Amino acid sequence: MGKIIIFAKTIPGILLMVAIAVLARGGGDLGLPWWPGLESLLAGSPLARRVFIDILHLNHILISIILGMLVGNLLGIPRWAATGIRTSSLFIKIGVILLGSLYSVMDLAALGSTAVIIIVCFIIFMLLFTVWLGNRVGMDPAGAATLAAGTAVCGVSAILATAPAVRAKNTDVVFSIATILFFGLISLFVFPVVGTLLGLSPHQFGVWAGTGIMNSGQVLAVCLTFDPGTVTHPSVSLKTGEIYNLTRVIFLPFVVLFLALFASRYFTGEDEVNINTGLWSRFPVFVLGFLTMVLLTSFGFLGPTSPPSRELTIIRHLYSWFFAIGLAGQGMRISLAELRRAGSKPLLVGTVAAFLKALLALIVVILFVPRDP
Repeated sequence: MGKIIIFAKTIPGILLMVAIAVLARGGGDLGLPWWPGLESLLAGSPLARRVFIDILHLNHILISIILGMLVGNLLGIPRWAATGIRTSSLFIKIGVILLGSLYSVMDLAALGSTAVIIIVCFIIFMLLFTVWLGNRVGMDPAGAATLAAGTAVCGVSAILATAPAVRAKNTDVVFSIATILFFGLISLFVFPVVGTLLGLSPHQFGVWAGTGIMNSGQVLAVCLTFDPGTVTHPSVSLKTGEIYNLTRVIFLPFVVLFLALFASRYFTGEDEVNINTGLWSRFPVFVLGFLTMVLLTSFGFLGPTSPPSRELTIIRHLYSWFFAIGLAGQGMRISLAELRRAGSKPLLVGTVAAFLKALLALIVVILFVPRDP
C-alpha cells in the first residue's frame, strides 16, 4: 500500500514534466496534431529560424530545459509536483538504455577503444589538477576531492558518490554541485555555437561534448541541441557523445576509491577510510541495460536497422520523449539562487578546471579526431 501511495505522489510531477516537453516538442506523437511545438513555431519564421535554430541551436531539448528553469526559478517547484520531478534522472537513464538500440557490438568496439584512451587520460589529469588547484587556493581536502570527482567523471552523480567516502561536509557537496551546474548551464549555450563556428562534424562534436562537459544530463542535452537527428537518421553527436559519457561513468567506483585513499591522509587516527558508503551502491547499473539493448540490436531481435524496423522506430521516438521529459525536470531542479550562493573557492577551482577540460578536449578533437567515426 505504501508503494502505491509513493507512486501516486509521483504522477503530478511527471505530468508537469510531460506538459513542458509537449510544449517544447509538440503533441503530434501523442495525438495532439494541433500543437506543433515551440521549436516548430520558431522554425516557421525565416529570421527566427536563422537566429534561434541555425545559430543558437534552440531545439525542443534546450527549450524544455529553459522552460523547466523558468518554472523552477520564477514559480518554484510546487509541493504537489516535487516527488515526481525527482524522477527526472530516471527518465534520462531509461532513455540511455533505449539509446543502446543505435549501436551494434562493432560500433562499440570501434568507438569504445578510442573513448577509453581519451577518457582515462582526462580522468587522471582532471583528478590531479583539480586536487592540486584546490590545495593551492586553500580548499578543504575533502571539498577538493569531492569537486575533483565532479570535474573528472560525471558531475553531480560523481560528487554524491564521493562525498561519503571522503567525509565531505554538506557545504562541500552543495558548493561542488552548484559549480558543476553553473558551468553546465553555460555549456548548453556555448558548446553548440562554438561547434558551429569551428565547423565540427557531428562525430567530432560528440567526442568534444562527451569528454569536455562534466554532467551526464548536459552531455545529452548539448549533443541533441547541436545535432537533433531524426527517427530514420539518429543524432550522430548523441551516438558518439554517449559512448564517451558512459565510458567515464564506468570508471566512477575506481575514482571514488582513489579519492577516498587520498582524503584518508588528512583523517585523524580515529578515522577510517570509508569506501563502502555511496560507492558500489552508485555503480551505474543502467549501463548493463544499455549493453543489453546493444546485444538485442546486434543480433537482429529488434529487426533491421537500415531502414529501421517498426520496433526500432518506436524505440527512437520513446528515447527522444524520455530525454525531453527528464531534461525538463532537470531544468526545474537548477536553482539560480543556489548557484549564486556557491562559495568563491569552489567556484574558482571548478570554473578553471571546467574551462581547461573543455579547451583541452577541443584541442584533442581538432588535432586527432577524424570528422567521421
